[in-house]
Amino acid sequence: MDVTSVCDPPDFARKVLRGVSAIEPSRPGETDLCLELGISLWMRQTGTGVDDACSAMLAMRSALLKASGMDLATEPIPLCGVDPRLDILNLGAYLRGLMSHATTRAQCDVALMAEKALECLRGGRFGSGSATTLALG
Repeated sequence: MDVTSVCDPPDFARKVLRGVSAIEPSRPGETDLCLELGISLWMRQTGTGVDDACSAMLAMRSALLKASGMDLATEPIPLCGVDPRLDILNLGAYLRGLMSHATTRAQCDVALMAEKALECLRGGRFGSGSATTLALG
């Protein structure tokens, strides 16, 4: 069976939320190749397409904000829509930074914050819309 034909957004969310924090940011002016390869690998492993990845990553953003108790209204919204590949890479970098802020705000480690965010995704406790549906599968 072709792996790319089976989409598993919950598994994608788990891999991204647990993985982005493990990838250190590149130096300024350098391509963030590790993040790019990581996201590409997670998309391939879970059969997640570009459109589903963007929607799921935006849902992960909402779940991290809810799980950490951060204010959704004051957190900037990442802009998407120009280039799907760049959108995904920018969302990955954004989620890495947000994970750091969320763990500080909630005073917990990355593993616990990832699990709290995944629980929010499973329960749909951060809002509604297509991003929620995609993240939940």
